[in-house]
Amino acid sequence: MSGPTDHIVIVGAMAAGKTTVGRGIASRLGLSFVDSDDQIRDLTGSDGARIAESQGVAALHQLELRVFWEALDSPHPTVIAAAASVIEDETVRDALRGVRCVWVDAEDELLRLRRASGPHRREIGEDEVNRLARRDPMFSSCADVKVDTGGATERDAVSIAIDAITGWNHG
Repeated sequence: MSGPTDHIVIVGAMAAGKTTVGRGIASRLGLSFVDSDDQIRDLTGSDGARIAESQGVAALHQLELRVFWEALDSPHPTVIAAAASVIEDETVRDALRGVRCVWVDAEDELLRLRRASGPHRREIGEDEVNRLARRDPMFSSCADVKVDTGGATERDAVSIAIDAITGWNHG
């Protein structure tokens, strides 16, 4: 039977490319893929932006934590695209140090452009820029590899991540 260390978790800011890179990794490695946005939509019938508007950002972050732990509890090896907010929870960071973890990143301006491209995403305000900067060391402390999706094609980003994580030997 597989265990939590068989998972690959993709972390990073909203719109950094976690879903794209995660789907690519899952496809190339023949693993299931779980995306927090899809989990939340399946659970609530709504997207993160609408939940943040109607219930507040704190409620959204609690929901994001819930679906992260549900995905990590799966007994089957899975590629998990986690919501950015979960990195702020110390127990999540501890758990991520025990799995293969890929930090997907992009420059702030590219994140702004990508976020504006979809109604399911919240816009980046000044407070969010500060939050992004505060999260970077948290992402870094857990990640086995950092992939810059602004400086790489989708195929290259997936290859960089796979090269790093398939050579990863936990222990």
